[in-house]
Amino acid sequence: MALVAACGGGASAPDAAPAIVDAAPPPALPTRYPADRIASPITAAVAARLRAIAAIDPTLHADVFAKIGASGTVSTNFLFCFAGPSQPSYTLDLAGRDALVPTIAAFRAGRIDVTTPFDRATLAAQVGKTARWVLTGAPSPLDEELAAAHPRFAFVNYGTNDMEAAASYGAALPPFWDAMNELLDRLEGAGIVPILTGLNPRADDPVAARWVPTWDAATRALAEARQLPYLSLYLASDPLADHGLGPDGLHGTVYTATGAQPCVFTAAGLAFNYNLRNLISITALATTRAIVVDGADAPDAPPLPPIAGTGTAADPFVVDRLPFTHTWDTTGGERAQGAYPACDAGQDESGPEISYRLDLPAATPVRAVVLDRGDTDVDLHVLSGDTCVERNDRLVDRALPAGAHTLVVDSFVSGGIEHAGGYTLVIVACEPGDSDCS
Repeated sequence: MALVAACGGGASAPDAAPAIVDAAPPPALPTRYPADRIASPITAAVAARLRAIAAIDPTLHADVFAKIGASGTVSTNFLFCFAGPSQPSYTLDLAGRDALVPTIAAFRAGRIDVTTPFDRATLAAQVGKTARWVLTGAPSPLDEELAAAHPRFAFVNYGTNDMEAAASYGAALPPFWDAMNELLDRLEGAGIVPILTGLNPRADDPVAARWVPTWDAATRALAEARQLPYLSLYLASDPLADHGLGPDGLHGTVYTATGAQPCVFTAAGLAFNYNLRNLISITALATTRAIVVDGADAPDAPPLPPIAGTGTAADPFVVDRLPFTHTWDTTGGERAQGAYPACDAGQDESGPEISYRLDLPAATPVRAVVLDRGDTDVDLHVLSGDTCVERNDRLVDRALPAGAHTLVVDSFVSGGIEHAGGYTLVIVACEPGDSDCS
């Protein structure tokens, strides 16, 4: 398919009726991201957030994006096939998706040094690295790439290597959360609009494979909290043959009818990981570009209702589906719980807390994770009736019986200082066979 670049009057009479001025619409509520959608919705609230980020620096190059990640981002199977004449071995078959043509043409015209952003050998991605790596050094790999590219957009993809960065997959999640937040802070603060991509399924280790949905939910929660576009590689690839993974059980497959052809989007091509990833990535880039550069309207309505409740013990936030994610702040919470003597060791939990109600129609193994940053220190408690049955400062995984359960996120107090603040709560039903949740 050929690509074409698209690129005052006088005073009113005394008895005149007063002018009618339409009231400004109320600000849109933050959009909840459904856990069963590969691509997160782009609603009015998300569009407003993306435009606000871009307004921080209007001088960035609207036809350039950065690639930030690890081996899946380094791979020439990711996006290189869109570059056109500079990559003649690749076939581009949009299979009728002509609406993508202007976006592909626009970024083919962009330049980072002498390459397009599609086939740029990015400095901000390296095999085997984590989100902390890209931030490390003076200058860091991130600094170097942003100085070279001046991008308006950035694809960000970490997770698989980060899972291995601690003694357990649960222990590795908070450092990943910290690094990803710092990375996104730096991108957004520079006026760069991130498109966040989650991690692949895993077939190299059955224990790791059962933890991937938790990591996918946490990464989606990070995007939801910031109202950024999110792409779930886990949801996209897991239904494919062999989970869309090659012999190592980690890296994605690619359509190879005539050599590697990751930009063939026919039904045959989309049976492979990189082909699907490239399609959802260029589609997300097209939508984001239309919002930020062209001023297009948001294409999606909010797919989920706001979370019910106010977070008090009498009116808790309602966990209405699993996976469930919620970003909130304990600072304005109530102080109904000062201690949890049935499951703590005398910690001072007299700071403000937020309560959640989880109703289970059947016995369910559940994993709940609370993630915070900086000086905030909130702890997670699971109650049966008024009695605490388990407490942890980060993670509780436990088989819960059918019925009503209360989860309390409470602010830890030390030295007379309340460590209240913002947090994100992630609750998932554990995967079958996950012994950590039994």
